Amino acid sequence: MKKFHKIAASLLFIIAVLTVNADPLIIDAKSFASELKSNKNIVVIDVQAADVYARQHIQGAINIPHKSLYKAGPIDGQFKDAADLAVIFGKAGVSESTSIVIYDDGSQKYNSRVWWVLKYIGATDVKLFHKEMSLMEASRIPLTSTPTKRKPVVFTPTINESMNISMADVKTLIENPNALLLDAREPDEFNGIDKDKKSKGHLPGAILLNYKEILISTGAYQTKEEIMAIAAKYGLTPEKEVVVYCQTGIKAAVLYVGLKEISGFPNVKLYAGAYAEWASVPENKIIR
Repeated sequence: MKKFHKIAASLLFIIAVLTVNADPLIIDAKSFASELKSNKNIVVIDVQAADVYARQHIQGAINIPHKSLYKAGPIDGQFKDAADLAVIFGKAGVSESTSIVIYDDGSQKYNSRVWWVLKYIGATDVKLFHKEMSLMEASRIPLTSTPTKRKPVVFTPTINESMNISMADVKTLIENPNALLLDAREPDEFNGIDKDKKSKGHLPGAILLNYKEILISTGAYQTKEEIMAIAAKYGLTPEKEVVVYCQTGIKAAVLYVGLKEISGFPNVKLYAGAYAEWASVPENKIIR
């Protein structure tokens, strides 16, 4: 009996240690500052435009603008093939096993999008950092205009098919009463009255859940409990299949992170082709 208690106690200790040392998806400013000082293997990626990076960025961060990951072509926002993406990250010094922290302008759109792309092609250790200057200053996170270059490495991609959904499968899902199709865009885009006239409406059966709803006023993600409460208002339950989309996959990445990674809903996919791909096919129905 004593032996059993010793084993049980050991197991509880191991579980406690694993819980304490578990790597969260979101890294706060204090923890990030500590990592920058103690972890020489961490790679920080600034995904803003090159000219923004050149003016000021976190010291030691490399620059991989999110737009550099998209294909040139008539359909906006389509990310490049996995092999091409692997080359981009590899040349920048990022492999699939690199410890990565990504930040953007503080909106969560672009770091979440690049997080999704990295995880989709097989990166195993990727965190999100929310750029909020007051917290960065309080944690003494250093800024600079001096660029950082890393030695190229090999990124070996492994596609995670469970994260994405094709246009053909979206058409099937629309007919499924037990599935939810969530549009992460602004109301004007959803209703087809946006000033840029890029949207004529939304996909059949889609429900509007603006990505900003799961963020707080500073742009940081809300807590798991808060996001789950928001999701419940839209009829999202763990057993339902959920697909999120937006105009080009950027805003939808915020919903994906919030619903799948923070809140733990198991059946969430991102339609990476997005409205832009859907609208490029004349016979596809659009609701206004």
